[in-house]
Amino acid sequence: MSQLTPPYAIDKRLAPAGDNPEALLPRQVGPYRRGPLRNGGNYKGDPVYADYESGASAIFMELGVCDSAHDARCILETAMNETVGSVPAPGVLYDGQSDPAYLRTMNADGAFLAWTRGKVYFSAHAKGGEKDLDTFMQAFPY
Repeated sequence: MSQLTPPYAIDKRLAPAGDNPEALLPRQVGPYRRGPLRNGGNYKGDPVYADYESGASAIFMELGVCDSAHDARCILETAMNETVGSVPAPGVLYDGQSDPAYLRTMNADGAFLAWTRGKVYFSAHAKGGEKDLDTFMQAFPY
């Protein structure tokens, strides 16, 4: 069991239901409005991408609806390897085993959070930094 507290209380949020990207990536998240969804052609098994905007602030999201929670955690591990290389690393929160599993990091590229809820993988990247990610995540339902 992890001794870390999941960021943004993601462990206390609603668990996502179903596999409909339109429901899993709501059109409105607090002050952020989502543009059209983009994907690889098949929502089941292919990543779905969305851009959220609020004024000059933008959040890029990725959604993966996987076959299992294990598969979702594998995507999280890939995200960890691509963003921070390995953990522990300064300023990185990571728990790849729990539900939710999560990765949170901030660097010159902005603020990044990736997490799983069961078989669903989410990531949110705020190039504008921590304040933008905080505002977005306070309103994101999952």
